[in-house]
Amino acid sequence: MIFDRLDNFGLYLSLHPLFEDAGRFMQRYGLNGLLPGRYEVGDRGVFALVSEYATKDPAACFIECHRRYIDIQFLPEGREKVGICSRQDCRAEEYDQEKDFQKLHGETDLITLRPGLFAIFFPDDGHMPQMSYADIPENVKKIVIKVPV
Repeated sequence: MIFDRLDNFGLYLSLHPLFEDAGRFMQRYGLNGLLPGRYEVGDRGVFALVSEYATKDPAACFIECHRRYIDIQFLPEGREKVGICSRQDCRAEEYDQEKDFQKLHGETDLITLRPGLFAIFFPDDGHMPQMSYADIPENVKKIVIKVPV
């Protein structure tokens, strides 16, 4: 997992050849002007999901991980807590290959996503998004760029 300022995203481009596509997408479209939906990012399998929702009580959230995609997550609007952990430290449910989704059970540490910050979650990184900041539901806009492993 990586947690840093968006201004520093360029420092991580060498970690994966497709991170450059993600970086160009962020620069080209800006972060606030995108409407909810799916956006193709180049022609190498990278895509972005833009969503808007209200954050939730932690009891309504769950830990997840993916095998085929790396998640680059950031919030142009709002704040949310995200639980983080290692997949190896959790009990895993069955992997859904079609959805590239596996639900995990375990303990997490917390980070706070807010405008100007991003997190990268690799396949071994469990993450529990959408938790309310300060225990108060808040409307957020989130962009998740999905990068094929």
